[in-house]
Amino acid sequence: MWKPIAPRCKCEQAQIYWAEHDRKEAERKVAEEEAERRKAMQERISRLLGQSGIKKRFQQRTFPNFRCDTAGRRENYNVAKEYADNFAYHKAKGDGLYIEGTNGTGKTHLAAAIALQLIGEGIPVICKTSSDLLQDIKRSFSFEGAKEHEVLDIYKKVDLLIIDDLGKEQCSDWSMSTLYAIMNDRYEDMKPTIVTTNYNASDLADALTPKGYDNTKIVAIISRLKETSTVMTMAWEDIRGSV
Repeated sequence: MWKPIAPRCKCEQAQIYWAEHDRKEAERKVAEEEAERRKAMQERISRLLGQSGIKKRFQQRTFPNFRCDTAGRRENYNVAKEYADNFAYHKAKGDGLYIEGTNGTGKTHLAAAIALQLIGEGIPVICKTSSDLLQDIKRSFSFEGAKEHEVLDIYKKVDLLIIDDLGKEQCSDWSMSTLYAIMNDRYEDMKPTIVTTNYNASDLADALTPKGYDNTKIVAIISRLKETSTVMTMAWEDIRGSV
């Protein structure tokens, strides 16, 4: 039998109770919706790209394993760890990291450490070299299970995109336009991006621009990355293989 819902008491104590109740209920619904969104995003990443892209060698590159034996390494560790620990804040602002420097200084280690921490917290992250990113898109040309626009869309919309070794890929008009499309959409949608590169800004523009082409798009990419990122410079002696 249908029964009418009793009206809420309007006394001050009841109003305080129901205001707190409604606030908690609203927070619960937001949390549930966010969990469902993350789950759906992770499922799309797995279906279209496999895993998040962190290869076996880098799956042990965690924050505890990073060497903080110099002031420069400690400073950059602190920047990266703060970013990971406060990702919700940085995500809301669309903040990223632009990690530049010489070979073997720990750029990829810190990028992977951020990715591993956030993935462990259930946050959708893609972490790939620029070459692998572009290869994923090329494979979609002939792969019936994933269309090009779907792969591009996941790169544009994932919570955090980490592009390692930007500038090492073989550049072409297609690669230049594809990178621009991804970066521009993420910039406009305030989606955070982290890049690592061995080049300074001028050399990176040259590396990403095919011979005979205008570098306007690449300069725009670099400008937007730096505008929305904390710049970390890691330029010191290569420590790979050292004790």
